Amino acid sequence: MLIALSALFWAATPVWADGTVSFETDILPMIRARPEFEKFLLGTLKVTDAGSGTRISEQAMPHLGGARMGPYEFRATWHSSNGDVPVTLIIDTNTKFFDRAGREIRNGSLKQAVSVKETFDSIEIEQPR
Repeated sequence: MLIALSALFWAATPVWADGTVSFETDILPMIRARPEFEKFLLGTLKVTDAGSGTRISEQAMPHLGGARMGPYEFRATWHSSNGDVPVTLIIDTNTKFFDRAGREIRNGSLKQAVSVKETFDSIEIEQPR
């Protein structure tokens, strides 16, 4: 019964899946807008370059299908005073969607979104997943 309900939920929802992103190419430019976080991250963590972000489905947003957005997740090593500790680094972002006229979509259907703009919001450091 639980499996059937789960399958029904996922089939009926135009959800997102994970997609690969690069820490250096895709994420670091956002973080550089907040130098104090950049200094902390690069000074205390060794982050693997390949991570994952939320992949936008074509069903949810036909014009942005395949694009990635936060939160982003990376494996990292925290250089603590007691030695290196493996962790999961999560990069949270603020996301805004825009229509063809360049207007931000605040209410209504995101199916009209043709572009997305993200800014760095915060980080989370968790145990490895």
